[in-house]
Amino acid sequence: MNTSKEQQPALRAPKWLRTSFAVLEKISPFITSRLATFMFFTPIRFKAPLQELGYLNAAITKTISYKNNKVKVYEWGESTKAVLLVHGWAGRATQVAHLVEPLIAAGYKVYSFDAPGHGNSNGRHTHFLEFSEIIIELNKQFSDIEAIIGHSMGGSACIHAITQGFIPKKCITIGSPSNIDWVLKSYCEQINVSDKIVKMIKDHLERKFVQQFEDLSLSTMVKNINTPGLILHCEDDVDAPVKSAYEIHKNWKNSTLVLCQNLGHRRILKNKDVAQTIIDFLKS
Repeated sequence: MNTSKEQQPALRAPKWLRTSFAVLEKISPFITSRLATFMFFTPIRFKAPLQELGYLNAAITKTISYKNNKVKVYEWGESTKAVLLVHGWAGRATQVAHLVEPLIAAGYKVYSFDAPGHGNSNGRHTHFLEFSEIIIELNKQFSDIEAIIGHSMGGSACIHAITQGFIPKKCITIGSPSNIDWVLKSYCEQINVSDKIVKMIKDHLERKFVQQFEDLSLSTMVKNINTPGLILHCEDDVDAPVKSAYEIHKNWKNSTLVLCQNLGHRRILKNKDVAQTIIDFLKS
């Protein structure tokens, strides 16, 4: 699983944004916290590279309604057994679709979707709880889904969906962060705001979702599930440090941890050995 190219974080705040937030915080911490929260729920919509367009063209594309959005759903292959792929924050279905061909070859149909504000779906703002709700809706519409694979924050959405009644036979997370506090603090460090703003955002979100922030951490949610799981993580992942994998594995009974090297946070999705590990787990 080794390659030599070094990975960098996918999202890096520009200097002008960091400076602007530092100035704004001095003027109004409240406005700063609300603006930061607004941006926290606003994914960057990256354009799919040309190499991913083949997956898009090969898919059967459908559209489902979710709240005020039209969500694009993709289907590949023909089988009575299906796997649902869930992309991460600022990702898209075609990013995780590198797994489609090996899964089809192994005898599975594959579904995926572009979450609101991502890929070809409309909308501008979202969060991983909405990803989770869409997973549950797709499970209602496609009864052949028997396993789920989530990349990065998509892994958190998969686990949350399971805690809300989705019952797959197996669940796989790839490069998923374990702690939502760490996600928020990392974001706030990127935009250059203080711990005071971190606490204001956290308090606001706990009121908004009527839930303790820590209860939404992946490493906490897995304590409440019995689904057999595979945790895949790269040791040099800088977007979700490998410590996350150990924390998730510690709390997820009936889980298997597999680490790889030199594949970072995104190239892990394209690796043939990783794909084979996934297939072996699904068939075990």
